[in-house]
Amino acid sequence: MVTHIYKNFLLDENQYKQCIDFWKTIIYTLLSVENIRFSEYLASSKATGELYLDGNPIYNFRINNSNRAVRIIQEEIETEELEFSAWINQLNINNETITELVISLELSHESTLLAIELINAWILNEFSEEKMERFINKIFTLKNTIFPIENQNLEANIA
Repeated sequence: MVTHIYKNFLLDENQYKQCIDFWKTIIYTLLSVENIRFSEYLASSKATGELYLDGNPIYNFRINNSNRAVRIIQEEIETEELEFSAWINQLNINNETITELVISLELSHESTLLAIELINAWILNEFSEEKMERFINKIFTLKNTIFPIENQNLEANIA
């Protein structure tokens, strides 16, 4: 079981905004220490200023003068398990290729820590795409070891 936070973010606009602020604080804390400047590269609101309230992305940033970016997709909480995935994606914006680390998660304390590890590797340590793919696989192996699916635990206890 994991500790989910902001469980009703898709139903409650105030919680949605709190999620955005949560990620802003984390990213600012990670990057400001290294004096890394960044900005949003995907629209999070409509032309009217109204927020898209679907969680994709809940937060995104691109390193200034770089093609590296991070998109965080926050999913509706549907399980009591640690739901987390990540991949490297190529995106063309204004005839420029951006390489983004995409992180999709159900927000919990545990998934936040995994996201921070991946962001550190991609942005601060500047892992190559190949090394990042290997690191993502390693994180998933560790996730599955530390947080095994409860059904597997039940089956093991029955056998």
